[in-house]
Amino acid sequence: MLISPRPWQALVDAGVVVVPLDAERVELRLAARRSSTRVLARTRPLHPFDFAHLLARQTEPGLLIVPAASSAVRAMLDAAGWSWLVDDGRRVTGVLRIAGHRLDIGVSGNDVQRRFPDRRRRGPVPWGTFTLARRLLQQPYATQQQLANLTGISQPRASQALRGFVEQGLAEHTGAGWRIRDLDRLLGWWLAEYPGPGGLSTYWYSLDPALVQARAMLEQVDTVTRMTDALDQPTAVLSGDVAADFIAPWRAPNRAVVYARIGVDPAEAGFVPASEEDATLEFVVPRDPGVWPLGVPVTSQRDAPLPLADPLQIVWDVHRAPGADAEEAAVRLWRELRNRSRRGYGGGVA
Repeated sequence: MLISPRPWQALVDAGVVVVPLDAERVELRLAARRSSTRVLARTRPLHPFDFAHLLARQTEPGLLIVPAASSAVRAMLDAAGWSWLVDDGRRVTGVLRIAGHRLDIGVSGNDVQRRFPDRRRRGPVPWGTFTLARRLLQQPYATQQQLANLTGISQPRASQALRGFVEQGLAEHTGAGWRIRDLDRLLGWWLAEYPGPGGLSTYWYSLDPALVQARAMLEQVDTVTRMTDALDQPTAVLSGDVAADFIAPWRAPNRAVVYARIGVDPAEAGFVPASEEDATLEFVVPRDPGVWPLGVPVTSQRDAPLPLADPLQIVWDVHRAPGADAEEAAVRLWRELRNRSRRGYGGGVA
């Protein structure tokens, strides 16, 4: 995520409301002040030479989030009118500029480190590889070209990803096409390797039941989208506990996860900003194109009147949900999805 839990908590503690506009831009609000800005996150320390190159590409001041920044870099950021946050894994410090107002940011390092372990990942995320794994689950015995088309990547890139799956024992090629070798092994790989959907994730709270919250956000995104554009695909989809409850009911949902193609202001639907721990709604504008459903329904429209995210995304969100029973909930959900996938494979997969 561009704004990970530690920086998000620092902004909430400072009284700053962050409203996602799309997968890269947010609106920062402090009382009556509002500023729209692009968020840039870096996993490595920024040096003066790096920032000079960044300024050449990004002429408009933005919000930069880095693990470290020298005094020279901080001076350059201030001179260029940028907002910045340094998240070193123990504490978050920085400066925000909101409508001409300067706000210094700083939180207690021990508290933030205890609640939010470091989740940074180096290098670009291979979204195509993760999306290909999703398609293998949903499209048994597809050809390499079909998988490439379904994934939205080139055939050489699909070939490279499939070769990696073969080497890890996740997939194999048969005379009928490509298939998963072991569904449970695929899930283990997914939960260990998937870095999350990227983009912008924000956290909100409401007293309404989780399903009511989910409906409110889906309707808000749909209303805004109808005013700006018309899409054949869902403009927002549901994940996490609420989505799992449509597929394999087991525990009462207490948190909704909504993915949207555009950013909206959840406050207009009655939500207030919250910490990641206390949130009852996570609203995400993702980078990962695999979040969106393929078009093959996870469950029947009668059972799930709301649009659902890709099955593996739902499992991932349930697995990371708050609560001591999150892992068991993910296992129960996976059993149902695994059984459906096995039926699609005609029982010919472990």
